[in-house]
Amino acid sequence: MCQMSSLMPFKTTTTPPSINATVTVRFSGLLLLKPGPKGNTCEVGVHRTSTSPHAFQVMLIVNKPKQPLTFIRLLTGPLTGDLNIEAQPATNGFQVFTPTPEPFVRNDDGNNEFDFRWAVNMSPLHPGADFNGGARPVARLNEGILYTGNLSPEAFRPMLGQQGTRGTPQFRIAADLAAAIDLAPGSTVMISWDQSGNARNLELPRPLDREGTTYTIVLLNEPPGIGGEGHDEFAEYYGVLEVGGAKIKPAERFLLDFGQPGSDEIPCMPVVLNPR
Repeated sequence: MCQMSSLMPFKTTTTPPSINATVTVRFSGLLLLKPGPKGNTCEVGVHRTSTSPHAFQVMLIVNKPKQPLTFIRLLTGPLTGDLNIEAQPATNGFQVFTPTPEPFVRNDDGNNEFDFRWAVNMSPLHPGADFNGGARPVARLNEGILYTGNLSPEAFRPMLGQQGTRGTPQFRIAADLAAAIDLAPGSTVMISWDQSGNARNLELPRPLDREGTTYTIVLLNEPPGIGGEGHDEFAEYYGVLEVGGAKIKPAERFLLDFGQPGSDEIPCMPVVLNPR
């Protein structure tokens, strides 16, 4: 397995993502996003060994001008092969939206709410970490600008720290992520996946959709229903994270404490593995 320390970080851009792009990919639930070998693609690990029940789904939302939304279920259940979302041709590759220089100061009033860095990044916490077979097969993207699609409410004040420590205030975190893919005229996005041993493909834009139609591909890996009880989803990531092929020791693991029960948005949120 390729270790994260040998990989390049995501390519960055200060260009704001379009929230009405031709194709938007949304990431929600127990998902781990990391750069591909050259930093210009994205691999998405889908956690499939969680101790609490989670259901993976891929949905397509079609937004035709002046028409109600159409929902199409593409896949339900664990991946049996890699899911590819490929712009044809790819132009700028996969990038992350970072409108200001490092460091990212989480309590700065001037922060952009779409900044990718609101996401919890596991790499600085555990250098060299990668996900194991418990988050494979993966989804892959070769194009798009990754940004925070949903920022946690200000009323939540998450603290991140190891067992026995007070932790560091995170102020707000990305409750889910999104990637905007703006297509040039004549370009397409091809979605390809395996379904019970059969290859499936879907090209966007669809040939019969009217001009101006936009599409949202939703990758969702969350509990099958919303309950009132609190649940610690962050700890689930340690079931698939390794450093040098070994599980991370309990004493070295981090906790994400919200100080109150979870909501319908968090703490079931995606994380990133972006080496620095």
